[in-house]
Formats: sequence, C-alpha cells, structure tokens
Amino acid sequence: MNEDNTAVSTSNMEQDISNAPLAEEETPRLDSPVSIHVHSIRKRLTDADGISAKAAIDGLVLSGVLPDDSPKYVKQVTYSQEKGKIEETIITINGYQQGQIEHD
Repeated sequence: MNEDNTAVSTSNMEQDISNAPLAEEETPRLDSPVSIHVHSIRKRLTDADGISAKAAIDGLVLSGVLPDDSPKYVKQVTYSQEKGKIEETIITINGYQQGQIEHD
C-alpha cells in the first residue's frame, strides 16, 4: 500500500514464469531406476529430518529428467549435510543396481 492507501501494482514482477526448459540443449531422460543423494551445505546444520528433496525431485520430473518420482524410478533417496560459508545443495543421481541397500 502507498501512503494514500492505494495498492501498489506488482503485475510486472516475474514475467518469465513457465515450465519451459531454460537450457537450449535437450535434457537427457533417465528411464531406468535411480538412487538420489542430496547433500546440503548450510551455515547452520538442521535436524536429521529437516532436509527435504521433494521440491528438487518434483523439478527433475517436471524438467523431464525422470519420467515420474514413483518407486519404479526412484528407488532410494539419501541425505547428508555439512557446515559451510556458502550455502548450496548438491543433488547426485546414480543408476540403481539390483541388490543395492535400500532403506524403508
């Protein structure tokens, strides 16, 4: 709101929102089962259950990297974390090998 209690227009804030890929090259699609590891580097560590990859995995599906995030394609998701000055999340996708340890 402005000083005179009128709404401020925000219609032009994010005009480029879409589901279109940002890269010019086509993203390779992984059609076989995978395991996904999420490594979080943060200034402060979180509780063990505070790291989530739901949005990232949904993004892999949305971008076409994974056909879907069902157990048929995503066999295992693991997490680790460390303290660091620069915050980032590193997602590693590996082919899933039959007999690999799977946690419920």
